[in-house]
Amino acid sequence: MRAIPAQHVDQSILMQVLRPAIADLHAQVGNQIGRHTIRRIGFSHRCPKASMIIPLYRNLEFLRFQIAAFATDPWIRANAELVYVLDSPEQAQEVEHLLGGLHLIYGLPVILVVMERNGGYARANNVGVSVARGDVLALVNSDIIPVSPGWLEAMASRLNGRRRIGAVGPKLLFEDGSIQHAGMYFSQDHRGYWLNQHFHKGMPRDYAPACEERVVPAVTGACLVTTRALFESVGGFTEDYVVGDYEDSDLCLKITMTERKIAYAPDIELYHLERKSMSLNSEYMRGIAWQYNCALHTERWRDVMIAAMQTGRPRKIRNAAI
Repeated sequence: MRAIPAQHVDQSILMQVLRPAIADLHAQVGNQIGRHTIRRIGFSHRCPKASMIIPLYRNLEFLRFQIAAFATDPWIRANAELVYVLDSPEQAQEVEHLLGGLHLIYGLPVILVVMERNGGYARANNVGVSVARGDVLALVNSDIIPVSPGWLEAMASRLNGRRRIGAVGPKLLFEDGSIQHAGMYFSQDHRGYWLNQHFHKGMPRDYAPACEERVVPAVTGACLVTTRALFESVGGFTEDYVVGDYEDSDLCLKITMTERKIAYAPDIELYHLERKSMSLNSEYMRGIAWQYNCALHTERWRDVMIAAMQTGRPRKIRNAAI
């Protein structure tokens, strides 16, 4: 992906030269990942209602704050299991030591899944789900910090019911309190590619349009809650995207194809320290990996995204928990 500077890659080079090579190499790497190992720290729930799946890759800066926030949530302590999937196995000893120390402080049991080699965001999540036991899955990034307790219980309560909600996403905030995510939509660029966009990004957290609960085309994988049954029925995350981009919208679109809806819940707020954690992976933003994933996603879902955006503004949800 570094063979040609991103600014010199046009559509013909991407599709005719880079894409076949990237797809082939990505498939080869996927076949060589090997088996994962499981390390249990503390005694986990025998029958958890929910499982939180959190991939870890290099950046451990937020781990202490995240576990501290989880530990102060009574519902999580009583009903959820915490599954970290380490996708940078060279850090296994450091991470196990850190999680062991945090367990001594907070008494929160943790399951650490260590990949044999880096497999990427989608594979890490899929492996984490295979280890998890809860009927509800919370797919969470390692740079997510809850604002207050009760968020996972509130999101889980919105699933299914008469409204056929298949997945739920919260309001995500930058560290300065501005909105990072209030649901996701799709827009077409000058090349004909369809891009993932976030409603009301950069607006104040109390911006009125961002405070309406509604059905949206998609929500970000930084924090997405769904059921195990639905996740497994659609095949989990699609693993042919590289590095980690577009897997979340791909999952939401697969869920939509089962005639379930994607809901945005504005009363549930979490910090997503994206600008901080992105610094370790800045070379991927708008680079070859992003262009490759965007083209793949567009080819796969163009007609569905067009149909989703032709329906007009997101629909409000009434009695969403029912």
